[in-house]
Amino acid sequence: MVVACNGNDAPIAAAHDACAPLALVTSSGTDTQRAALDDAQTLWRDRGAPALGLRAAATLEVRFEAAADVFHGLYDDAQDVIYINAALADPTIVIAHELGHAFGLAHVTDRISVMNAGNLTTPPTEEDQLALERLWGACM
Repeated sequence: MVVACNGNDAPIAAAHDACAPLALVTSSGTDTQRAALDDAQTLWRDRGAPALGLRAAATLEVRFEAAADVFHGLYDDAQDVIYINAALADPTIVIAHELGHAFGLAHVTDRISVMNAGNLTTPPTEEDQLALERLWGACM
């Protein structure tokens, strides 16, 4: 199993096309957590994933679960699930970060990015959009 954000930066085996319709779904979550799902999708739509959030055959489950304070989130590409620490006051950026992994992006250390490990404040940047375009092309 290959996972992201667990200290193992192995290549992500199952990535979602950032240009194809994809909806984040959850069977649980508070109003704040559901709003964060919408906000994270908006952040990536504004950075080159225009079909994100559109209901289609492709969905990506997000589970909000209790976890240690040091755990923020995880994209499990084998199960095609994003796990988010339910205790986070505003999980928007963590969801956006894990969604970046779901699009095939890896952690970066050489610039400010949503894909910095442990990031809780930086939304997707122009450079993140360029990284997404290198993987999937510019979405029309």
